[in-house]
Amino acid sequence: MNEQNHRSEEKPEENDTVKEDNSRLYRRKSKKRIFAVSAIVIAAVIVLNVAFSALTSHELWFADLTYTRYKSNPSSFYRMTDVFKNLIEDEAIPMIDGVNEEREAAGEDPIKLKIIFCTDPDYVNNNTYLRYVNYTAKSLEKEFNDQIEVEYINISKNPSAVQKYKITSAASIYSSDVIVEFGTEYIVNNILSFFTSNSDSEAPWAYNGEKRMASAILSVTRAEAPICCITTNHGEPLYDADGNINEEYTAFAKTIEGAGYILQPLDLENEEIPENCRMIITFNPKEDFKAYGSLGENGVSEIEKLDRYLDNAYTFFYVCDRTTPVLTNLEEYLQEWGITVSRVSDSAGTYENYSIKDTAMNVDAGVGDRLLGNYATNGLGASLTTELRSLGYPPSVVFGNSTAISVADNYNKTYVQADETEGTQAYEYYSYARNGVYRYMYDIFTTYDSATAQIGGETYEMATSEKLFKIMTITQEYRQIQEDNYSTVNDASYVLALASTDFVSNEVLNSTAYGNTDVLLSCLRRTSREVIPVNIDLKAFYIYDIDENSMSDETNKAYTVCFAVIPALIVFAVGTVVIVKRKYM
Repeated sequence: MNEQNHRSEEKPEENDTVKEDNSRLYRRKSKKRIFAVSAIVIAAVIVLNVAFSALTSHELWFADLTYTRYKSNPSSFYRMTDVFKNLIEDEAIPMIDGVNEEREAAGEDPIKLKIIFCTDPDYVNNNTYLRYVNYTAKSLEKEFNDQIEVEYINISKNPSAVQKYKITSAASIYSSDVIVEFGTEYIVNNILSFFTSNSDSEAPWAYNGEKRMASAILSVTRAEAPICCITTNHGEPLYDADGNINEEYTAFAKTIEGAGYILQPLDLENEEIPENCRMIITFNPKEDFKAYGSLGENGVSEIEKLDRYLDNAYTFFYVCDRTTPVLTNLEEYLQEWGITVSRVSDSAGTYENYSIKDTAMNVDAGVGDRLLGNYATNGLGASLTTELRSLGYPPSVVFGNSTAISVADNYNKTYVQADETEGTQAYEYYSYARNGVYRYMYDIFTTYDSATAQIGGETYEMATSEKLFKIMTITQEYRQIQEDNYSTVNDASYVLALASTDFVSNEVLNSTAYGNTDVLLSCLRRTSREVIPVNIDLKAFYIYDIDENSMSDETNKAYTVCFAVIPALIVFAVGTVVIVKRKYM
C-alpha cells in the first residue's frame, strides 16, 4: 500500500517531465515552422519583386507625374506622343515590312530594327539622360514588337560586340551612345543629340528624343541616305583626275560615309546641288569660286548657289592649310560667317599664311609642325567634344601643316564670365547681326599658349593665354521655327572651318593614338540636317505655366502619406504578432 502510494506520488513528476519535453518539442517545431515560413515569405517577396520588376519593365508600368506638360498637346517625358507613333507607323514600319517580305521570298529570316544601348539596363535607368531615351525606345518596342527591339550591350565587358559599328579602328563607341540599326545600315547617336541646349551652354533645357529617334529610324530604313558633296572644280585634292578619292584621303571619305552620308563629287559651277545634299565640303581649293563680278563662261555665281544652299539649314565645311592661296570671292563670303585665314602681306602685295608651330605641345619630337589641339571647354564648339572631354584622359587631337583662323572684323566679341555655381569657366564667342540674320562663331579647338605663328620661317606672333590661335571653329546661323504656342525648334545652318588638311590624312584618322576620327564624326553627325516633320514637339524640362490637370498639393500629400505610412503599419502589425507568439510559446 505504501509502495503504491509512493508510485502514485511519483506520477505527477513524471507527467510534468513529459509535458515539459512535449513543450520543448513543440517550441522547436514552432521555431522551425517560423523559420520555414519566414524563408518562404522572403523568397516569395524576392520572386514577386523580380517578377513584378520584369513585368513593369516589359509592360512599361509606371506612375508618370510629368504628363500634360503642354496644355495644347498633353504629353509626357516617358510616353510616346501620337505624332511620333504615327510617323513611325506610316513611314518606317512599311519599309521594315517590305524588306522582310523580300527576305521571306528569298528564304531568309526576317530582321528587326534594333535600338542598342551600350551599357547594362540598370545603368541606363539610373542615368539622367539615357533614362529618357530608354523609355522612348521601350515604347516603340512595345507598340511595334514585331518590327522593333531594344538591346543592351555592356561594351566595357564585351567591346567586340560593337566593333562592326566603328567607322575605322581609331573610332570609339561610348557607353552613353545609342545605336539604331536595320540590316546593314546603322547610325551611332551621341546621347546629347537627343537633347536641346542653348548655344552658350552644354546643359540641355529640353528633351528632343522623339525627333532625333525618328530621324535615325527614318535614315536607316529609307532607301536613300543624305548626300555629302565634295566640290571638285577649284583644284581640290580629294579627287584624282579619274574621279576617284585620292589615296591619301580614303579614311576621310570612309569617315564621311560612316557618318551616314552618300559621298558625291560636285562641280558647283556646272552642276546643281542635289536635293538631298545636307553637307558641302570644300577641301583646300587652289582656285577661287565664281561670284557676281566673275561669273565665268556660264554666268553662274557659285557663291550665290552656296548662299542659297545655306539658307536651307544645312552645313558647309571649309578646310585650308598653310598652302591655301588667297581666294578673294570665297573668303569675302566666309567673312560673313566670321571666318578669315590668318595671313600677312609684304610691300609687294604677296600674301603668306600663318604657319602655326608649337615646340612644347606636339607629337613630332619637338619640331612643332604637328601640334596638339587645345579643346574648347564651353559654348557650341565645346558641345561637339563633350564625350571625349568627359574621359579620364581625353585623346590627343593632332593638327599638322596648320595655319590659323582669325575672326572677321564685322563680328563682335562677347565675353562670358565664369560661373562657380554652375562650374563653367569664362570663355568668349563672336556674333553678327544684320537684316534679321544672327550668326555666332565658337572655337572647337585652339592652340596652347606655347604656340607661335611663323612667317618666312621667323616668329611673327606668339600665342598668349588671353589670345590663342584658332585652328577649328564653328559658326551657327540661328533660326527658330515656331512649332506651336509652347515650343520652337532651332533650324540652324552651320559653317565649319578647319585650318589643317593633315587633320584628315589617313595616317592620323587611322591611328588609335589620336581622337581626330571621333572629333570628325561628331562634327559630321551633330551638324547633319535630316528632313523630319516639324510637328514633333520638344519636351521642355522647365515649363512655368500652371498645369490645371496636374494633381493638387493635397492629393500629392495624400499619396505620399499612403505610400509612406501604410507599408510601415503593415510591417509593424506583422512584427507585433510574431513577437507575441514567440513570447508565449
